[in-house]
Amino acid sequence: MNIENNCPCGSNKPFAACCAPILDDQSKAETAEQLMRSRYCGYTLARNEYLMESWAQETRPAELDVEDDSIQWLGLEVEECAKGGREDKEGTVTFTASFLSSDHLCKLHEKSRFVRHDNLWYYLDGETEATTAKVGRNEPCPCGSGRKYKRCCLGRPKTAG
Repeated sequence: MNIENNCPCGSNKPFAACCAPILDDQSKAETAEQLMRSRYCGYTLARNEYLMESWAQETRPAELDVEDDSIQWLGLEVEECAKGGREDKEGTVTFTASFLSSDHLCKLHEKSRFVRHDNLWYYLDGETEATTAKVGRNEPCPCGSGRKYKRCCLGRPKTAG
């Protein structure tokens, strides 16, 4: 995905007009969904510092390392948002994130909880469910290119975004 044109979060907006400003300044996330989308981008771009800063202090892990070369992020689908608006103090966002890892198509389905403290949205925690399926060499590539997996992502070096 070319982040110069399309935001990795799947909004169909230019990255510069979507998640990039939030990655540079968390206060620009006006809704829980905007923060969630920017956090997805944080994972695709290996922005550890941003992910830690946008994680609620009460549930934040001691460390986080998302620079895993074996993961190729494929896309994000936001399924439902409850509360999490400009006037709310909490909200949930349900989504599915897809990625390739070690020749497996993985899907992470999560219902994330967000809280707002001092006018900033933070990720609190989530209920997750993951599925994994082996991708055959001659199957269509999960990236959506229309090519066979062996001629597309199987041989491609793994890069963020």
